[in-house]
Amino acid sequence: MQPLTWQETKKRLKSDLLRQRTSTNTKDICYALLFNTSFKICFWWRISQYFNNWKILNTITKIIYRHYQFKTGVQISPYADIDGGLAIAHFSCIVISDCKIGKHFTIMQGSTIGSYRGSIKGGSPSIGDNVVICAGAKVIGNIKLGNNAMVGANAVVVKDIPDNAVVAGVPARIINMNGIERTSYH
Repeated sequence: MQPLTWQETKKRLKSDLLRQRTSTNTKDICYALLFNTSFKICFWWRISQYFNNWKILNTITKIIYRHYQFKTGVQISPYADIDGGLAIAHFSCIVISDCKIGKHFTIMQGSTIGSYRGSIKGGSPSIGDNVVICAGAKVIGNIKLGNNAMVGANAVVVKDIPDNAVVAGVPARIINMNGIERTSYH
């Protein structure tokens, strides 16, 4: 992943905040940083990513991010490329590896987006825009999840999923093609 500019970092942070609050004014930013744990973890992860190549600031921001990582149980790889609008719906045991994720991504507790390095098919997932990963779901390997897809609770996704698919089960299979259009996550 290429280092982000400050402008791109701010744009992504604003998009993250708008998933939690109705505006990005100073009052809402302060409120979210004080009381919204989902935004706090997103904020410190993005800031530590931005300062990755700055020696002193990198160390300080990584320490703060690590604090929230241990406090929330959310672990996001510094090499993950997540576009704006990240929302962590519930906390505890969330792992996001070095992957590429589109805009307006929602992930819930107990979920893993993992790399698989054990074979020729090894690699990291690529996830489209407006995707929801429900509680306990696992998305593993060099696969693609299409735009507007939803992964049901406790599903294990190991194959490509097309746009607008809702998948469930172990291994995950398509149960309908309504995507997130007809859910409360749209």
